[in-house]
Amino acid sequence: MSDPTSMSSASNVYKRLVPQPVRSAAATTVPVRVRRKVKRRLARTLSRREARLHRRALRRVRKAGLGHSERRTQAPDGRVAHVHTGLTADLARRLDHDLVTQALDAAEIPWFAVPALDDRRICLAVDHSDRRAVRRVLRALLEEHTGYVVSVSPAHNDTRELPGSHVKAWKNYGKAKVIRLTWLRTEPTENLWVGEDQGIEIEFWTANTDLAAERLIGPRPNRVQRAVPSDAPGVEIGLDRLSGYSDIDGDLEPTITLENFDVLRLEEITFPVDAVLLWQHATPWGEQLLRAALRSLHQYAPWVDVVHVVAEAEPPAWLQAGDRLTVVRAQPGSEWHLHLLPDLADHFLLLRPGAVLGRPVRPFDYFTPNGASRPRRGPWNAQESFAPWTRTAYAATGRVAAHGYAQGPQPHRVETLARFAETGTAPLPLDDAQRLPAASGTHPLDGVVHHVGHTSGLADPSGEATVALHAALPGIGNHLERLLVRRDSQQIQLLGLGTDEARARGGTKAVLGFLHRYFPVPSVFEGGRGTDRHDEAVDQP
Repeated sequence: MSDPTSMSSASNVYKRLVPQPVRSAAATTVPVRVRRKVKRRLARTLSRREARLHRRALRRVRKAGLGHSERRTQAPDGRVAHVHTGLTADLARRLDHDLVTQALDAAEIPWFAVPALDDRRICLAVDHSDRRAVRRVLRALLEEHTGYVVSVSPAHNDTRELPGSHVKAWKNYGKAKVIRLTWLRTEPTENLWVGEDQGIEIEFWTANTDLAAERLIGPRPNRVQRAVPSDAPGVEIGLDRLSGYSDIDGDLEPTITLENFDVLRLEEITFPVDAVLLWQHATPWGEQLLRAALRSLHQYAPWVDVVHVVAEAEPPAWLQAGDRLTVVRAQPGSEWHLHLLPDLADHFLLLRPGAVLGRPVRPFDYFTPNGASRPRRGPWNAQESFAPWTRTAYAATGRVAAHGYAQGPQPHRVETLARFAETGTAPLPLDDAQRLPAASGTHPLDGVVHHVGHTSGLADPSGEATVALHAALPGIGNHLERLLVRRDSQQIQLLGLGTDEARARGGTKAVLGFLHRYFPVPSVFEGGRGTDRHDEAVDQP
């Protein structure tokens, strides 16, 4: 959208008000100086009118009490960010949604949520006829709670660094069919930044009267349909139905969509998914690995139903059972018998010590809608093909393994573990990856159980690879710093923290420092006030 105070905007209004024949006559009879003076006066009038409407929209936003944060800070790229204690990616998504919807409600602008193709973001639809009112209230919102706006369709990213309260930030608005509002958010330590790849998108839908029944037409495809009846009733729907990255907690405030959009998505997972964490090292650095795993689930997998901690050692005092956390004592080697774990959902993620999630994930990343697991493939070489797990997998199924599996969080099914147990094949001994001198390949349990699931139709190997790092690796600090800066790895597996070489080289200290910076926000699963200092854990065996 052009600057409403500019001469070009005044010229556009002049063209709309004065017919073409009159303008042609004026061009030959009225001096240029007079015509320019008229346009300047018109520009001043438009400026005063726009300023008055902006102040009115700003009063509405302030009256509604929108846009609160603990304080503001400067992001690494110089933009303004907001600080929130206990920030998570899902909380930021909820804050953005509530800000925009409450602002539209304050301006009495009708809206409804749309299941966008990219479910990292929440998409809202408004009528094309409300464009001007939408711009005014959103600009007022971005002035009260500093954020940024860009045009998505057509794509124009040149305003991403201009605060949305500036008129120039809206220069592409006139031709935009879809815009995106973003707010940068961080937590008090400013190690975690959220917002750049999220935000709220606004689509401008138009009315179509070509058919007997009037329809609303969207400006781009979505996951359900692009045209809906204009009289379709509105219904409440949870954000988890619109974004696979959202919390499934039914106590959260729902949003509003049209009845036509309240259908199952192709990738929507309707069954519960639990998480199982193994606790094996009763050491300070072992506690830090457990904290990091819990925090990664809290931050990046809020849809996990219940977390089960299988403790093969005395669990730490700060780990307290609750509605979403159970602690079960077990003997070493209990991994092979997880299908006997009480109240465990049929589908679950298994995180061994050192396994964490590096960025937001969805249930669909680990399971198909029909219930099959999607284990992560790993490298396949001569060492893997002759590993003991391949012989055990062949003995259990009669079929040769053809690929390995990655370290890190892996999806499993109770049914698959039970099927392996029914074969009567003796389980393999399991090494402690935190005390091995080098990074290992496929974990024996993953290799055998996933092979059983694949051959029986219960598993479909796929997905992204995992970044696996051994604490004794030379230059480990550079690798960890790269992970911290980019935050683009979906899964991370940290190994060898209990080795003498890692402690001597400073690798254990580097890993623990990395975990504190990567996961600064405490999880809801940390029930006590146990120590969270990584420097105390370095010299422990």
